[in-house]
Amino acid sequence: MKQISDEKQFPHMLSLIWHIGGAETYWFHRAKHDIGPKFSIETFDDIQAKLRANTDGIRRVVSQCDGRQIRIVPPTTEGGPSVAWCILRTYQHGLYHAAQISKIRHMIGGIPPLSSQEDTWSTAVDSVIEIVKKLHDEKLGQITE
Repeated sequence: MKQISDEKQFPHMLSLIWHIGGAETYWFHRAKHDIGPKFSIETFDDIQAKLRANTDGIRRVVSQCDGRQIRIVPPTTEGGPSVAWCILRTYQHGLYHAAQISKIRHMIGGIPPLSSQEDTWSTAVDSVIEIVKKLHDEKLGQITE
């Protein structure tokens, strides 16, 4: 609940986590694939449970989507957004805000400095490509079987 902003409505770090979860439900809902109810956090203890519920909903949608939905189609294109685009967008968005939270925690103090020896950013960003590729290969295997 540490305040990090002078915004009146969302001044604390917890609001960034709410924002991450809200973006997940928003984009999947916009793609007509509900992963769960509108994201909300009633208490600090809700965070992990609600994020896990989103993850379970995303897994359910992915397991049920057809081959067309595993192509990256943005919302501005006919037929968009696709499930693959929603995965890519929410992953990149979550990663961006997770990095913000990490930096803010470091600035506030109380956690060790981030390692400068490893390029963890590239690994994290590139891993979503592997996730979507794996989904694509699995769906193509189902279609050709």
